[in-house]
Amino acid sequence: MDVLDREQQIQSLQDSEFDLLVLGGGITGAGIARDAAMRGLKVALVEANDFCSGTSSKSSKLLHGGIRYLEQFHLHLVFEASQERRLHSQILSPHLAKPVPFLIPIYPWSPHGRMAMSAGVFLYDLLALFRNHGTRHLSKDKVLKEENLLASSGLKGGVVYHDVVMDDARLGLENIRSAQLHSALVVNYVLVRGFEKKGESDLYGVWAKDSLSNQADFLIRAKAIVNATGPWCDYIRKLADPDVESYLRPTKGVHILFPNHVLGKSHAFVLTSNKDDRVFFSIPWFDRTLVGTTDTDYNPIVDGGMDEIKANENEIDYLMEGVKRTFPEASIRSSDILSTFAGLRPLVKEIGSSNPSAVSREHKIWVDSSGLYNIAGGKYTTYRNMAKQMVDFVIKKMKSKHSQFGNTIGCNTAFEPLVLPSSKKNLEEHMQEYRNNLGDETLLHLQSRYGARWQLVADIALETSDGKEKIVEGETDILAEARYAKKFEMARTSEDFLRRRTMLALKAKNKNLINAIQKIQKEFPEENITESTIKKIQGLEWQKT
Repeated sequence: MDVLDREQQIQSLQDSEFDLLVLGGGITGAGIARDAAMRGLKVALVEANDFCSGTSSKSSKLLHGGIRYLEQFHLHLVFEASQERRLHSQILSPHLAKPVPFLIPIYPWSPHGRMAMSAGVFLYDLLALFRNHGTRHLSKDKVLKEENLLASSGLKGGVVYHDVVMDDARLGLENIRSAQLHSALVVNYVLVRGFEKKGESDLYGVWAKDSLSNQADFLIRAKAIVNATGPWCDYIRKLADPDVESYLRPTKGVHILFPNHVLGKSHAFVLTSNKDDRVFFSIPWFDRTLVGTTDTDYNPIVDGGMDEIKANENEIDYLMEGVKRTFPEASIRSSDILSTFAGLRPLVKEIGSSNPSAVSREHKIWVDSSGLYNIAGGKYTTYRNMAKQMVDFVIKKMKSKHSQFGNTIGCNTAFEPLVLPSSKKNLEEHMQEYRNNLGDETLLHLQSRYGARWQLVADIALETSDGKEKIVEGETDILAEARYAKKFEMARTSEDFLRRRTMLALKAKNKNLINAIQKIQKEFPEENITESTIKKIQGLEWQKT
């Protein structure tokens, strides 16, 4: 695995003509680049900020079938998502995707009673072909025995089903790295400024700007251009054709993170808001408790620009009230919140739909009259299928014009793990050396985060005297990871590393994060890292000082 040279990457974007140029480095764009590169196309991908810095690092951290979509009779979506969930947890990224039991407590205020919920989880299992790790039906006493912080008053019992918890930013990044392995050129912090056309409907290039340098705009040439920019989809479309009709209805989702296991012992929970009966989750996530999400229409006047999305006090109160209704004995306050994050779902407009939560999570693929290919909507869980359909669509449209599109192989993204071994060392011979120098806890941590590439990070840790030093006291992340992220994962800033290559920005307390940035300053020598910057990274701007 070669050290990535940014100057060479930028030069290569200018010197080559690509078969396919992907705009957007979130999970959908990353999946498209990986799929197309594995089929033999010459692929480039550019991202305006850091990879997965938008919606794709601000999800509910679930690969899930979407049990609530049963109520809307989107059975095909649940079936598809269930298959993709199993594919990731068993083949593509088992180190990043772990099954977790979800408990649905039944109260008088619950949208559905015990019989309806029992039927629902049975159907959920059926659509997963009974590969869902099973379901259970619990009496009131059994529920309280397993989770004693739940409200006992009015409790009728509960049902348990399983879904998969994951690290969204890391999963997106592994798709990026896999695309690179298959010869795609991917570069972050490259901003799209405009398009180059031949006639009205024949795009052949994108004018771009390297945000990290003072160089002039440059042209990236490509036979086909895919717009996979999520909430920014309409903005990019209007750069190509100012007269296009807007297709998106972005909705805002907010999450909050608490210290470890403040609500439950061993389950995630399906909760119901006492304001609008909307379902949200409490999820055990990397020794913390994640609560979310809200679902409201994006309002730029209230929420600010798409690059500035953050939680506000009303949204925090909404989630806190829902939690306290179901967990009245849990001693949690807003001041206990470690971090928050907020993102926009790039949903496609539906005529006659007034409730944001009722807007379909189905995706849409189309080509504008300008010649720009677009994809929007969908669920994180189904990104691989979305990418497959997008590449199929482009190939079908382009193969009559360019022979290389007709000579591609079929989609292979379901058969090759996202992370392939890349160390040349004989693992058995060196395993004791790793254990002696790093310890079992650090090894397990590296294996859980980097999968089959953990040895590369371990080797960096052994190369220098401070490589195995902990970045934050009480956390397992080590300094070698910052060096690895900079050399091999295109992390350009402290925030890239602390928020997306690791989860330290979400998990650490404010003071600890300041100390962490001081430790990694040698790798990311930025200026103006202030307490307000830390507050912004951790999503705590809503807190009153």
